[in-house]
Amino acid sequence: GIAALVREIRERAPAATVVITGITPRDDNPAVMPVIRRVNADIARLANGKSVRYVNINDQLALPDGRLREGMAHDGLHLTPQAYQVWADALKPILTEVLGPPSREDQAPPPTGDPSAAPQSP
Repeated sequence: GIAALVREIRERAPAATVVITGITPRDDNPAVMPVIRRVNADIARLANGKSVRYVNINDQLALPDGRLREGMAHDGLHLTPQAYQVWADALKPILTEVLGPPSREDQAPPPTGDPSAAPQSP
């Protein structure tokens, strides 16, 4: 399970900071929400606040009853760009603490775009 995976990462890279994100909510099968909450509670217990961090964005993605907020998923499961921004905003303080502030200049290569949108060769 996830605990074994975290142990393995800690053994292979003892100086690394492991960031675990909780399982996100879903509207396509509301019956699984209690399972998601239980698993996320188990995952959260793995975090020590230093070398193992836990991020749970479910309160920002879903209403208190577990239904996804408008604009967070098109199909009740897969996150939208708006939801990914919520996730990025939650990760940013941890990444800034671990890696330092972002560079003034973006050093990333240009995006390649959506591979499924590329013209198909015959």
